[in-house]
Amino acid sequence: MKITYSWLKEFVDGLEKYTPQDIAYKLTMSGTEIKKLEYIGDKYKNIIIAQIESFVKHPNADKLSICKVNAGTEILNIVCGANNFKAKDIVALALDGAKIGDYTIKKSKIRGEFSEGMMCSEKELGLSQQSEGILILDGDYKPGESFANQVGLDDWVFEIEVTPNRPDCLSVMGIAREVCAATELKLKYPQYRFENEINIDTSFNIEIKDLTLCPRYSAKIFKNVIRCETPLWMKNRLFLCDIRSIDLIVDLTNYVMLEVGQPLHAFDADLLTSNKIIIRPASAKESILAIDGTTRILDEGTIVIADENSPVAIAGIMGGKNTEINEKTKNVFLESANFYGPAIMKTSKKIGLRSEASNRFEKKIDPLLTITAIKRFEELLNKINGQEFEKVIYDSYLVVNRERTVNLRYSKIKQILGIEIENKTVSQILERLGIKNKIEPDYISAQVPSFRFEDLEREIDLVEEIARIYGFENIPTQKLDFKSSQGRYTFNQKTLMKIRQTLEDIGLNEVINYSFIGLKEFKFFKLDEEKSLKDYISILNPLNEDFEILRTCLLQSLVKNLKDNISRKIQDLRIFEISKVFLKDDSNNNNLPVEKTKLAILLSGKINLKSWNCSERMHDFYDMKGILEYLFEKFRLKGKLELSNNEYKFFHPLISADINFENEKIGMIGKIHPQLVDILDIRQDVYYMEIDIDSFIKKSPSQKKFTRIPQFPSISIDLAIVIDDKVTNREVEDEIYKNSGITLVNLRLFDLYKGKQIEEGKKSLAYSLEFRAGDRTLKDLEVEIISKRIIENLNKKFGAMLRQ
Repeated sequence: MKITYSWLKEFVDGLEKYTPQDIAYKLTMSGTEIKKLEYIGDKYKNIIIAQIESFVKHPNADKLSICKVNAGTEILNIVCGANNFKAKDIVALALDGAKIGDYTIKKSKIRGEFSEGMMCSEKELGLSQQSEGILILDGDYKPGESFANQVGLDDWVFEIEVTPNRPDCLSVMGIAREVCAATELKLKYPQYRFENEINIDTSFNIEIKDLTLCPRYSAKIFKNVIRCETPLWMKNRLFLCDIRSIDLIVDLTNYVMLEVGQPLHAFDADLLTSNKIIIRPASAKESILAIDGTTRILDEGTIVIADENSPVAIAGIMGGKNTEINEKTKNVFLESANFYGPAIMKTSKKIGLRSEASNRFEKKIDPLLTITAIKRFEELLNKINGQEFEKVIYDSYLVVNRERTVNLRYSKIKQILGIEIENKTVSQILERLGIKNKIEPDYISAQVPSFRFEDLEREIDLVEEIARIYGFENIPTQKLDFKSSQGRYTFNQKTLMKIRQTLEDIGLNEVINYSFIGLKEFKFFKLDEEKSLKDYISILNPLNEDFEILRTCLLQSLVKNLKDNISRKIQDLRIFEISKVFLKDDSNNNNLPVEKTKLAILLSGKINLKSWNCSERMHDFYDMKGILEYLFEKFRLKGKLELSNNEYKFFHPLISADINFENEKIGMIGKIHPQLVDILDIRQDVYYMEIDIDSFIKKSPSQKKFTRIPQFPSISIDLAIVIDDKVTNREVEDEIYKNSGITLVNLRLFDLYKGKQIEEGKKSLAYSLEFRAGDRTLKDLEVEIISKRIIENLNKKFGAMLRQ
């Protein structure tokens, strides 16, 4: 945002005591960043006000004139190629040495006639992108005076970076308030009386369909407006703030927006088809011809301003072509409204247009500004054309209490800042910030005003305000009273680093995502139907609708990563993320969410590309299961790891399971539901696993245990059985271990077969068993006895038969 030093002077009494550099320093030190401070007057050095006394045709060129120009102290000879001037016109004259763009003006002969300067056009002066002829000035100007000084260009421009939580600073008045707080100068804030003007006329109506989307809509009709040129001082002020002058009415709306912070929009009242304005959500596939000449198809729910027949504007973003201000406009309908910020942001992002107005609405501006902006518009219009208007303002407002009381304890200030600040000083700082307050024995009772309602909520917020206005540079530096020691990674931190490295070593890539997602996205994956995942935390002030809630699992983010990569022709993906999820905990008295660290892995596409020594293969469920087992083996978790069926809504109903370790749920694994994949236009299978890393690390042994190299040889046998298809491998392995005693040191499934030689409803499982005793060499007879016991018990429990 840009504002000028001279503009600030109008609202800060005594600002001339401080140089622009002083103001830039004080604003920066109080938390308002000044990105750039530029003196504009240097661009117009050696350019003065001059008056054309007379002119004749150039004797050697039909399109040139030789002018006698009064430069204040002398009459100069100027050769000019324009033809839009006459004698006694006031012009901008560039003298010898002046710079116009990249060109330096010099005294020279033009077609044989001496010229001592150049009369400039608006384009040459950088005041417009195009112009016809030279600039002719209207008004009482004295020849010889500095052009920049006379037309308001002898000024300093502040380029300010306003933080998202300070919409009150998106205006000259807001910055003026900050300047007053930092300098102890007095704010000259305009006060308007309008109580007797509100809704005294019922011939025009305002209807708001959803007060959440539009809490306030104010308007005024200016009848029979006398049209005239925008004053040069206003054009130049807008120019310095990077806004192009269009015509008086539109320029006034932009000027008031910059000054007050409230966006305005002007309609041609005669082009509205009814005496009623309706603020409503757009219907499905409803369209509007916008000011830029583009017909835009609106999403259902987009806020529109409409008459009784059709939309006339996209709320907070762009007006309609059919009702725009034009050269024939006589009656002006002025809109001053307050819209729901996230909705404006969503629409702005959707249509790819972000304006000064939408930027302000997105940050939730003060609804009390609407009437002030209308009155300021009326005041300026009256100042320019001398016209008085009917005292009627139409206003539809959902009145809400936008003031809150926050008690600021003196002890809290000392605790946070480390110094004692006098109660009176604290009170005065708050007053300068526009916060009324009352001094009590132990605290100050502060009344937070409407324009700071969105960001001053807690006691600590007020402590921050005190600190930045008191001056961080005025808080003495104190040596920290503690003994430093070398930092070390905790066991948890070391384990997390090892997990990351392990996954990278087996070919996975780490991704990092925001912890915020949209509610629409949350419901798309049906997480609201899962008991363990549905209790999400809402964000009070989301940046937009894609950042409404905190994640309860990492699924949506990794699927989005996959979709983004596929759109860039990267279809084979092996990714993981380690991040926190947040769940609501109603049993927690302090209302803090439960935070859990999760590891999520997503596999999709090809695991092997076709090559001379291997065939092409797509990822499958067993690749994911293999990663799970490898992690548990790598980190020496020796307990019982098993998968148990659990039909998650976002997984394929037949490939969906909980991960259990030592009879405790530690995660989930499965294949993303084909319907969801189809809707997302992901034309390949997607496998997903999520593990509770906190539980995983807790169960990981903190120390390595070493064992002797075996002294005695092992005996290995193969065992192939035919068993019911419904019996799981885990059940069979548990039974084998149960009947083998301590001599079974390794068990591995190496074959699974279903086919012609196996009865329908059955399957063949083949295992490799390795036996070893720690104190002797096992005999074949001992192993044979154990194997027979295993077969007998498998037969009794599962009806398993030894495969012949």
